[in-house]
Amino acid sequence: MLRRLNEVEISQADFLVTRGVQSVAKDAIRSSIAHINRAEFEWPFNAAIHSTTLVVGQEEYSWPQYFKVVDWNSFQIQKDDTLSVSNKHLSHISRDSYYKDYKDADDDAGAVGVSCPTFVFEGHGNGYGVSPSPDKTYALKFRYYLNYTDLVNHDDATRIPNTYDPVIIEGALYYMYTFRDNLEAAGLALTLFQQGIKEMQSILINKYDSIRDTRVERVVRVIRSVA
Repeated sequence: MLRRLNEVEISQADFLVTRGVQSVAKDAIRSSIAHINRAEFEWPFNAAIHSTTLVVGQEEYSWPQYFKVVDWNSFQIQKDDTLSVSNKHLSHISRDSYYKDYKDADDDAGAVGVSCPTFVFEGHGNGYGVSPSPDKTYALKFRYYLNYTDLVNHDDATRIPNTYDPVIIEGALYYMYTFRDNLEAAGLALTLFQQGIKEMQSILINKYDSIRDTRVERVVRVIRSVA
């Protein structure tokens, strides 16, 4: 980006001690990456899997670091022959349903737990809960999406694929031109940036396994209605 602005590029040795336009450029890159990450909750490049071991008698757990959004349909107790448990999908229920129908039994069981969990619910705060309260140290796995993480060092890498580096650059140029009060150039960069994000959404998010042609079906229905 600095090369396109005809500015001095940042060396690896000076990366953490930049000043002036180089510091603004780093902030612009970070802002562009953050903007792209905010554009979708479920970018595939932010997909992650979390595995944890449940604690006997404990219903609620915290989300993993950099958590953004979870796939509630992905919670699964893992098969463990030593615990005599098979793979088991957990059904998602509301927190209100948990409080109304299951919490009393979990609380009564206390530290010994009830049985292998069957349900998962949104916790009271930053996390999730399972019920019945686990009576063994079951292994749990689920899928989720990561939040944006800031880049600090010269070798820090964004999760956005390299294919979309030009989109990041256009976003950074928008922030740089805005900083320089070059509104015309900022407007052009913003347009290209937004177009790049839409292209990413079209390619990475809006995927269709098949497209069905219904034109013949509609013609047949019309002919039948006329007849």
